[in-house]
Amino acid sequence: MPSAPPARRVAATAESLPFEDKYFDAAMAFATVHHWSDPIAGIREMKRVARRVVVFTCDTSEQAWRRRFWLTRDYLPEVGASRIGLSTVLASEIGGRVEPVLIPWDCVDGFFEAYWRRPEAYLNENVRRGISVWARVGPDVERRAVRRLRDDLASGRWTEHNRDLLDLEMADLGLRLVVA
Repeated sequence: MPSAPPARRVAATAESLPFEDKYFDAAMAFATVHHWSDPIAGIREMKRVARRVVVFTCDTSEQAWRRRFWLTRDYLPEVGASRIGLSTVLASEIGGRVEPVLIPWDCVDGFFEAYWRRPEAYLNENVRRGISVWARVGPDVERRAVRRLRDDLASGRWTEHNRDLLDLEMADLGLRLVVA
């Protein structure tokens, strides 16, 4: 059986997609909106080129997630100040809806909040290299956060301060799907 030809690859930005209107059945953006120079323009472009749009993003509009997620609360406060929360704005721009995304305790997808009940994962450099937040905070902040987390895990302080998480199956850490 002959193999399928390779998929066409295109270099573009979310804000200026080189495709005709409704060219795709669906378009998806996963944990990327915070890297776009203009998220509103990017979501409009997605809606222009696709019949259906799904965006997975973090919504910081109420900042409650910063208190719930121990990694930003106790070790990376810089991240809370830099994350954007656009889910409601993005949804209104494209006539979509916002749905909360609960993260299971054993999630292995590797995004920033995935290891919320397994703090030791953040000590693994390979795990951190797969999460763009660590690159954005820089090596000094990363070393400080990892050192403090390692110390708190060894001393039992992390468990003492986060005991309420240990029995949860899922957590709402501010992640949202925008669907249109």
